[in-house]
Amino acid sequence: MKASLLARALGFASLASAQTAKFCPPEGGQVCYSVNVPSNTPSSGTGDIFFQIQGPSSKQWIGLGQGGRMTGANIFIIYPDAGGKNVTLSPRLGKGNYQPNFDTDAKVTLLDGSGIANGIMTANVRCSNCDSWNGGSMDLKSSSSSWIWAVKDGSSLDTNDQSANLQQHSVQGAFKFDLTKASGGNSLNPFQDATATSTAAGGAAPTSAVSGANSGPNASSDGSSSSGSSSEGDDSGSSGGSKAMEHRMVIAHGVLMSLAFLIFFPLGALTIRLLSFAGTVWVHAGAQVFAYSMALAAFGIGIWIAVNTQQLNNAHPIIGITVLSLLTLQPLLGLTHHIHYVRTSRRTLWATAHVWLGRALITLGIINGGLGLQLSDNTRSGEIVYGVVAAIVALVYVAVLVVVGRKEKSEAGSRGEKGMGESSPAGSGDDRNGERGRIG
Repeated sequence: MKASLLARALGFASLASAQTAKFCPPEGGQVCYSVNVPSNTPSSGTGDIFFQIQGPSSKQWIGLGQGGRMTGANIFIIYPDAGGKNVTLSPRLGKGNYQPNFDTDAKVTLLDGSGIANGIMTANVRCSNCDSWNGGSMDLKSSSSSWIWAVKDGSSLDTNDQSANLQQHSVQGAFKFDLTKASGGNSLNPFQDATATSTAAGGAAPTSAVSGANSGPNASSDGSSSSGSSSEGDDSGSSGGSKAMEHRMVIAHGVLMSLAFLIFFPLGALTIRLLSFAGTVWVHAGAQVFAYSMALAAFGIGIWIAVNTQQLNNAHPIIGITVLSLLTLQPLLGLTHHIHYVRTSRRTLWATAHVWLGRALITLGIINGGLGLQLSDNTRSGEIVYGVVAAIVALVYVAVLVVVGRKEKSEAGSRGEKGMGESSPAGSGDDRNGERGRIG
């Protein structure tokens, strides 16, 4: 009996000495974040730290990150699991204004007390490598450690998938924890009884343990954290220039690719069907080379973005690399057909390959543009506008092919074999019309 009482006393003493720092952003809607650094961790410079993420289960997800901005941040996101009674903890690495990637190297454990109860989801977490991660580090003895937070409103994810697709946050901000006031104790789960911890240990209140909450560029003068729907505010200080550059590169990539695949490639393809003069085929070739040059410039920008944000394994860049690689075959197929046609005045398999590969790549490029908008967290209205423009382009393209195709069939029936261009001398007007009918 005495041994049992002694064990309880020792356990309470350990709990009581575990100080925590707590921050509840006013814009978060009852969302709070707490952190504890065991007493032996600062002395060694490495070791476990504990943190708690807590908020309404009606939120789609709640996130906490180490670092002053998304780029290079060590991010932890929670959302309801498939059963609706527990939470899924998803450790991720921030790579800029993009959905953070699931971090397979994170050493995190959900502790007792985690779950969903009375409409509140709680994650008590032990992190064993939060002093250093791929892209950043944190001094666990710092009196002004940088953190970010974010919340997404919306329907519950209800999934156990730690790499689930996440929509952009509704509100976000940045703040600083004074870890010297969150240091103490050697509890294996300091948040098991947060009330006892705070009362017995005299845990630091948010006003004393949290400072510089207005350090972000969207900060207000009252010390509250920065918030808003745009993730551009995640950067501050000397990093603002690089973030602004990245944002401009994303815009340039999207605009150039959209112009190439929505305007110039389809327009160049239709010139061979709509125009009729001796140099039509070269106008077609020139237009497509111009469109390809534009796409190639956008491709280079896209590779730069993908490498710097570690997004090369995403579907969007993979499809983009495939499309641009196959596009290099188009000039070769078209030129080979033209050479054979000038000699024989007959349709070739090169023409069939050139036409259908071109149509497939334009279609795939347009679809990939939509994937790019999702990857860059574009606005819903922007995605709708892109979809409408793409649909209009597709309808006009198909309509032109149908109308011109019927007209050519009608003319072929009235002219006979010569109208098909198969018996016309190379370079004549009839030969020109014949080749138009085969590569357009």
